[in-house]
Amino acid sequence: MKTVLRGAFVASALLVSSLAHAAASNKELEARADASDQRLGALESRVNQSLLDLQQQIEKSQLQLRTLRGQIEETRHELESLQQQQRDLYGDLDRRLLVMENGAGGAPVAAGGATNAPDAVFADESSVYGEAFAAMKAGRYEEAARGFQTYLAKYPRGPRADSATYWLGEAQFVQQQYDAALKSFQAVSAFAESRRLPDAMYKVALSQYELKAFKNARATLNKVISTYPDADAARLAQAQIEKLNAEGR
Repeated sequence: MKTVLRGAFVASALLVSSLAHAAASNKELEARADASDQRLGALESRVNQSLLDLQQQIEKSQLQLRTLRGQIEETRHELESLQQQQRDLYGDLDRRLLVMENGAGGAPVAAGGATNAPDAVFADESSVYGEAFAAMKAGRYEEAARGFQTYLAKYPRGPRADSATYWLGEAQFVQQQYDAALKSFQAVSAFAESRRLPDAMYKVALSQYELKAFKNARATLNKVISTYPDADAARLAQAQIEKLNAEGR
């Protein structure tokens, strides 16, 4: 009988030991699982932050690319304007020489060979715009904004008024003056033949986005795509719509 009791006691002790070991093992597994969850959560947080940083870098690069593209177009426009000015000056010189050869009295020239009034106006218009645009390229956005405002005050329908209005909006946007930028970009629509219209409409949408007017921004982006389907602005607008979708806005 003692042998049987002793055996039962040993078996019970072994069972208790086994249960205790199993409980300890479960706790260890739970601890390991908790640690794994924490590491996974930290990893996900770092990945999300990296993705956010990457997205911001992409958006910044896109803005720099658009600005650079605009500067290239503006330089081309400046070159074309200078070439046209040169042709006009040569044409005017030819006309004056023809008048002199025919013995007719031409229009008097100011003392010292100064240019006439139209030439002076053209030179001033070009200078005001050029100084503002130079400030824009150099990153002096506040100065650039003042320069473009000066140009628009003096030459509201000048040959570069549409570009001045657009770049004023860009200078304001970069300074996070989104209300002012929105009005400037919208004002480009007054120039029906402007090549700035697609980009200006797209920047209207970006300004609306920054002002948290997400519904208006989406509507404007769709308008860019439907109105200018072949423009670079349309592709940028589609990417911005996808961003809105991803953000659930």
